[in-house]
Amino acid sequence: MSYSQKMIDSLQNDQLSEAEELFILALEQDSIDELYQLSDSLYQLGFLEQTKRVLHHLLDHKPQDDEIRVNLAEIAIEEGNELEAIEWLQAIDKDSEVYPQALLVSADYYQVLDLPEVSEQKLLEAQSILANEPVIIFALAELHFTMGKYAQAIREYEQLLTTGEENLAGIHLVSRLGSAYSALGDWENAIGYLEEAVEVDDTVDTLFQLGFTYFQIKEYQRANECFFKVKEMDHSYTSIYPYLAKGLDEENQLEKAAEIIEEGLFQDKTNYQLYLIGADVELKRSNEEKAEEYYKSAFDLDPENETISLQYTNFLLHQERYEETVDFVQKALTELDADPQLYWNLAVAQNELEEYAAARRAYDKAYPFFDTNIEFLKQYFFFLREEGQLDRSREVGFRYLEFSSDDLEIQEILNNEHLDSE
Repeated sequence: MSYSQKMIDSLQNDQLSEAEELFILALEQDSIDELYQLSDSLYQLGFLEQTKRVLHHLLDHKPQDDEIRVNLAEIAIEEGNELEAIEWLQAIDKDSEVYPQALLVSADYYQVLDLPEVSEQKLLEAQSILANEPVIIFALAELHFTMGKYAQAIREYEQLLTTGEENLAGIHLVSRLGSAYSALGDWENAIGYLEEAVEVDDTVDTLFQLGFTYFQIKEYQRANECFFKVKEMDHSYTSIYPYLAKGLDEENQLEKAAEIIEEGLFQDKTNYQLYLIGADVELKRSNEEKAEEYYKSAFDLDPENETISLQYTNFLLHQERYEETVDFVQKALTELDADPQLYWNLAVAQNELEEYAAARRAYDKAYPFFDTNIEFLKQYFFFLREEGQLDRSREVGFRYLEFSSDDLEIQEILNNEHLDSE
């Protein structure tokens, strides 16, 4: 038995002092082939310092072996020594047999640095050398998937499937294809691939993606079935709870939806969407006190979130708490990029408080954003008439009739005004 083998045995038996002695003997007396094998074993076991010592020793004896440089670069990346990694990779000539491998390592490195475009360049260069290499095609597919270039990723995943590849690096290609089609909004293809994937790759991620896709096409019962399976497999998979709660809400299973909200918040109290969905569910259950608790919790989490502010002001209007609505909206408008709906809500509240001049200003600010919204236009039309702004009201009224020409009430009002003006 070689000293290298004895050293590995000692490491596996936690005999570290003996392993160090055997390591020195291995470097002095074992063959080059045995040391190559030792470097692989040490790397697999996570002994990076010892791996580097073996690789440097090998490089002294085999300076032409660029694969050693690639291995040293990979270790440098793992250790966060980026400059050292680049130096090892740049030492490999373009005519080297392992140059494509060096490009792959470089691509991984630049992706870690969040420079996906540079990573893509490296992979495309590698592909120009080895056009049909599955590892390179897969690396490009994964990169394009993370970059949001789903159409390109789909072509690459499908290319791999046509060559007989089904799994690479623990990734099920059919599952990835389903996720990519789902991201593009091609629900039909997405469901086909994802249903196929769950038959052989019944993981929480694949089940969640299938449930999410069913959710998008409003197949709530099927979506909920997937989400419940995910919850059974991993109750800490927090992404499911907002969708499951909303899906149960859509199926009018309000009690179950409320339970899921509580379970979800037990797992993750920082998800404002759960609070908002919970508030909506509690309103349907006529539990307005609980709904307000949810709104306030969501707002405390993210006071600058427009969605939260808007939904809370809708709630305040629903409860006819007009002064609170005005105070809340005016404060929100000073801290947020103004959502036009906030101006509309402000106008409604100020009108109810008989603050007509302020309401007019708020309506005027909202109008350019809602000049195709028939509910807003009709409301604004009657407000202007009450304020005696007849010219402006006629303008808004005719705009309204462009989208609701069968409203006889508005037509009659405008016709009568026309006759009176004659």
